[in-house]
Amino acid sequence: MNNTRIFEIPTRDKIFRMFALLGLASITISLCMGNFFSLGIIILLPIVLITFLYILQYPSTLLFLIFIVNYFIIGINRYVNIPAISVIMDSLLIGLLIILIIHGAIAQNIEWKYANNILTWVSFVWMIYCIIEIINPTGLLKAWFLSRGLIFNGLIIALITTLMITRSKQLHALLILYSVFTLLAALKAIGQRFVGFDNFELKWLQEGGALTHLIMSGTRYFSFFSDAGNFGSNMGCAGIAFGIITFFTPKKKLKVYYSIVSIFAFSGMFLSGTRGAMIVPLGGLALYTLISKNFKAMIAGGIILSIIYAFFAFTYIGQSNAYIRRMRTSFTPNKDASFNVRKNNQKKLASYLKNKPFGEGLGLSGVENRKVSLRFTTTIPHDSLYVKIWVETGIVGLILYLGGFIIVIAKCAQIIMFKIKNIELRGIFTGLLCGIFGMLLSAYGNAFFGQYPTAIIVYVFLSLILKGEYFDKLLTLQKNNL
Repeated sequence: MNNTRIFEIPTRDKIFRMFALLGLASITISLCMGNFFSLGIIILLPIVLITFLYILQYPSTLLFLIFIVNYFIIGINRYVNIPAISVIMDSLLIGLLIILIIHGAIAQNIEWKYANNILTWVSFVWMIYCIIEIINPTGLLKAWFLSRGLIFNGLIIALITTLMITRSKQLHALLILYSVFTLLAALKAIGQRFVGFDNFELKWLQEGGALTHLIMSGTRYFSFFSDAGNFGSNMGCAGIAFGIITFFTPKKKLKVYYSIVSIFAFSGMFLSGTRGAMIVPLGGLALYTLISKNFKAMIAGGIILSIIYAFFAFTYIGQSNAYIRRMRTSFTPNKDASFNVRKNNQKKLASYLKNKPFGEGLGLSGVENRKVSLRFTTTIPHDSLYVKIWVETGIVGLILYLGGFIIVIAKCAQIIMFKIKNIELRGIFTGLLCGIFGMLLSAYGNAFFGQYPTAIIVYVFLSLILKGEYFDKLLTLQKNNL
């Protein structure tokens, strides 16, 4: 899809004068009648109309807006009460999909063939399975409806990203935005650590957040994310992603910038005190050694992994530091009380789900859903994305969900290894894939994957990696035309 303008905003003299006169007359009448509500609508209407026409001409603008809002909306909600956040985000996604269809029908400039990729098909199959879950005899329609993001959003994000991001400049713009957001998130956590929590964050802690964030082993910092688990895993993803990208970036200034982003991201990961986040960079590094096709990189990656593992598992270096001490416990999970509680909870759930291959029903797992329905599965914390999927959709759903992601990751790796020739592009996609793979591993220990901003980040970047051949050919053409 190119960004050719498909029509002009109606600003010709006659039309402009007509609307200006009508507007002035309406404003005058509203003022005379003292109807300030109508006055506000009249003033806002042209702005809304112009904005809509602009987005209709350049729908990718709204995708960038969604990407930005997605990253900050939870943090903003801590300061300004935003009712129905999920409804707002879902409405933006559905609205963008509708605008995309209208734009394509008018301009005839969208290459729909790119929607035919493994991620859209996997997401489509998952959506169909979840729709069928409506007839689950133990399910509940209200709980199913509240799970709509898990059902539909993956497919919608994959479609709009694949069809709208068609230029290398757009790809790099998303990457720069992601790096800036990462820096802001890490700096916010550093501020919490050295300056302290503000009044709104203290209120959040007093209302229940302190139970999981002000603990014996130390304070867990959460930046402007929903919680420290979500924050830590996202910082681990950004840390390994930009760390890898640094080595493939030819521009020195950009190389320095990405390395700084990576360092700050890892600092944020440690400040989160999230033990499960450790697997993100380690898993990402492990994947990198497999797909790099470079013997030296494999050896170096293996050595680094071995050193990190030995440092945490077999030494007590840095044990006086609360964050290192907490991270070290992730290498000896059997000695951790909370890990053992989780395993016992999973055994109880396994016994309950023995004869439920399709699960209890969407939205009916975890203590946070007790307000929807009080039953056995909502009295036990799931503490894991995969346990949540298993409880709600059964072993059949878990196989579909995990199997789908494994297939997508494998396809992305194959594209990076054998289809992309541009070194910088390969480095960008390698870093992003390794970060996402690490988060998928971390999702076993944390139920953060469906929270903002994780899901949209994952689906946007996976969609772009699957379009890697297209971008590679585009960059080759640009290089040849210089």
